[in-house]
Amino acid sequence: MSVVTRYPTRPLEFWGRMKELRRNLNRRAWETRERGGVVVATQNPPYPLLAGLGEWARRLYGPYFTVAMRNPEILLQYHEAADAHGYPRGEMCSSMHHYMGELLLGLTTMNPSNGESSPVDVVVEVEFCNSVAKTAQIAGEVLGVPHFVLDVPQEGGEAAIKYVAARLHEAVDFLTKATGKEYHDELLVEAVKNWWEQGVIIAKICMANQAVPAPLDFRMLQEMRVPSIVGGHLPEVLAYFEDVLAEINDRVHDGISATGVETARLVYEGEPMFYAENFIPDLCQRYGAVILGGFTGFSRGVWDISPEGRWAPAPRFKDTGAVLKNRDDTMEFLARCYVNNRPLYHCAKLGEKSGEYLHRAVDWKCQGSILHLDVGCRNQAAGMLEAAQVLEAHDIATVAYESSNGDARYFSPHQVTDRLEPFLERLGLRPLED
Repeated sequence: MSVVTRYPTRPLEFWGRMKELRRNLNRRAWETRERGGVVVATQNPPYPLLAGLGEWARRLYGPYFTVAMRNPEILLQYHEAADAHGYPRGEMCSSMHHYMGELLLGLTTMNPSNGESSPVDVVVEVEFCNSVAKTAQIAGEVLGVPHFVLDVPQEGGEAAIKYVAARLHEAVDFLTKATGKEYHDELLVEAVKNWWEQGVIIAKICMANQAVPAPLDFRMLQEMRVPSIVGGHLPEVLAYFEDVLAEINDRVHDGISATGVETARLVYEGEPMFYAENFIPDLCQRYGAVILGGFTGFSRGVWDISPEGRWAPAPRFKDTGAVLKNRDDTMEFLARCYVNNRPLYHCAKLGEKSGEYLHRAVDWKCQGSILHLDVGCRNQAAGMLEAAQVLEAHDIATVAYESSNGDARYFSPHQVTDRLEPFLERLGLRPLED
């Protein structure tokens, strides 16, 4: 066996801060209403838009997501609750299916600290797939509160931007009527700037993984971005990401590796298996291969995307030339961000997948691509096999496996292992212990 190059490693300094920030933001979801703030049931809210209401907090439809993903029996209970109410598995996103189970069991409004009821005020969602939009509608009906879905066209250029800006104005009207709160444009402007800035910084952190050795692996990226998911418009979240970027740049400068070994560099396309999130990274690491990211890992960033599919961090806000003087300016800027710069909201643009997959693999210096044909996320799975042909034509090895991001009933450890091990061996790798 050839000699394996070993790189230095060191613990991530931001890890403890990330966990504390996540705990504090999650706690806020159950305390905000007592302080007179607005509680929004949602999966993916329009963070800066809601900031105009003053204090608000995000409450997942399934607030016990992490507990369920770490406990197969509990996860199964939630899925079976959704099945029993006429929402069969395979007909919707498997994460939304599990959320639906929690919602129907009354857990969306049950405070985990004391078991008492903790109502929500409204349901507000940004649609990036049909399942998310439909879940928002049903959640509003089940919870007995008004709901609003901001739909973002997958394409359309200036017409799409104009449409989204108009819908953002409609959302403000909805929110003020539904909550009785006054809307503050100055809070909106500040939150839009923060949201843009933290997204640009996330993109820069992802770009740092182009270095050899990579300073972060897939699992680190997934955890690192959590504060953005919980409160991406907040100044404390922006400050956190500024410090993370500084730390990652230091790791690149010092040649610090995420794992200590890089026998191969891999990109992962599709959602991870949240209930078995370490399974594939651990399997690859036994061969010395490191997963550097992919669409899901990078999609929380704010990016400039070329017509060929190459991603680069968008400019910092001060360099965009934007001047947000009033609500109209701000809504147009926010709409432009949704349509042009946030990949999460055009994950179903099949014509762009092949180019984006290829450039992601090439630009991050990857020899292989792992494709999750997710029965629980048809948007992500669609177009993958066509993209695989393009990758293979450019000497990027590919492997596709079938499972589900949120329903362990679809997961076969033996099947996934049988798919990945030959792929790793095709790259010339062997288990390091051998």
